[in-house]
Amino acid sequence: MSPSKRRRTKFVVRVVPHASQRYDTVGDWVPGKPVEIRVSRMHDERYVFLIALHEMVEFELCRMHGVTDGEVVRFDREFEAERSCGLHSAGAEPGDDRRAPYRKEHAFATNIERQVALKLGVKWSDYEEKIMKLDARKKIQLAQVVSRNKVAGAGRV
Repeated sequence: MSPSKRRRTKFVVRVVPHASQRYDTVGDWVPGKPVEIRVSRMHDERYVFLIALHEMVEFELCRMHGVTDGEVVRFDREFEAERSCGLHSAGAEPGDDRRAPYRKEHAFATNIERQVALKLGVKWSDYEEKIMKLDARKKIQLAQVVSRNKVAGAGRV
């Protein structure tokens, strides 16, 4: 089928509270009609744009190469479980891990993201720091919930 006759992928970008993401991530793509791109809420619209751009590029490359949403989500959740056991640093990206089924697609999307960030005047270290703070906030909130549940259940037998 020629590219002109192929059905075009449609995207919808949704800005969501970070805690509403499917797992601990600031950007996520969910296949469907249209493909939903979920970006954690941030005050700098350039950051939202960059994350959405990364997710769209990554989605399209994964689709083209047969990498499924299930494979990506399963790997990312396993990676986050490993991180909680201290096997990965706080700043480690699941998509950069050599075992990631979407490593090449993620790397290419990150290269595009970095180039556009430069053109938008975004300092990459500031951008990464903001993303890390969102992740850290979600982890702190989760730890507080777990801690409260332990205290609430302490008197139970």
